Amino acid sequence: MGIIRGGTAEYDDGAPSYEEKKAALENTISEALKKDPENLVLAGKYIADDEVKILSECSMLSSIKSLDLGDNQIGDEAVKILFQSEVLKGLEDLSLGINYVTDAGIEALAISSDNKIMSLKRLSLEDNRLTDASVSKIVASPLCRDLEFLNLGWMQIGDGTAKAISESAELKNLKVLDLERNYFADEGLQALTENDCLPALESLNLASNKVGNAGAECLAKAGHLQSLKTLNLSDNNIGDDGVFALAGSESMGQLEALNLSRNYFTVKGAEAIHQSKTLKLQTLILSEKVDEASGRVNYSKPELIRPD
Repeated sequence: MGIIRGGTAEYDDGAPSYEEKKAALENTISEALKKDPENLVLAGKYIADDEVKILSECSMLSSIKSLDLGDNQIGDEAVKILFQSEVLKGLEDLSLGINYVTDAGIEALAISSDNKIMSLKRLSLEDNRLTDASVSKIVASPLCRDLEFLNLGWMQIGDGTAKAISESAELKNLKVLDLERNYFADEGLQALTENDCLPALESLNLASNKVGNAGAECLAKAGHLQSLKTLNLSDNNIGDDGVFALAGSESMGQLEALNLSRNYFTVKGAEAIHQSKTLKLQTLILSEKVDEASGRVNYSKPELIRPD
């Protein structure tokens, strides 16, 4: 639509109508489904409320199992529309990472009786505007009952979420839990390990949090994580005492991969974990090569790159 602003100057606002958006998006969907009828990737497509409404009503999507909407402009209203869609009720894998979802949207979702998407096996919510207030509610909701994979990385969550997870009865099938770049500390690790809340967990990512020696000791003593095979504790506050505890752990004998890089232990700690008689690790990472292209601030001063 042209807009005349005095004189003869004319500008084009460039905003397509709803019908134009619908036609363009349905064409994109049609072409994508020809290549893969069960998995639809729409990451980084500037998708917002209008586009989500179109998706929620698009009959072509009735048979898809996986939908990637990461890195878009999705907010609270769009999430509500998604989860109340009859068309999408067969979804098993939903990625909403790197969007604009807030606590209000997730809290409403957790208590809604109108949700149609109820059989998710994989859910990614990383890098949204979420805190313990809403995440504590979603992990305790029936929406998580069938989940095998949950990504809650790069947000403002921590020990409050850990406590909610420890009290939840809805995460019995969870195999992979990603909590990278958050605020989980020793108190949260105690909560996560004191109850049998994650009996199927095989992979736990706690990289770039605030876990110290006491938290590492809680993990070392955890008798409820018998399925855990991969543990990432990179970029935390763990010193020799925490590493010694892990090295002598009799509860982690099934662990196959352990990442302890960018922590504060000394050569003594490194030797202890490397020579452990109880751990049967296939992969042990004690340091990581500096990658100048990674965007991290300063590998030699990890306190500069952790959350405050």
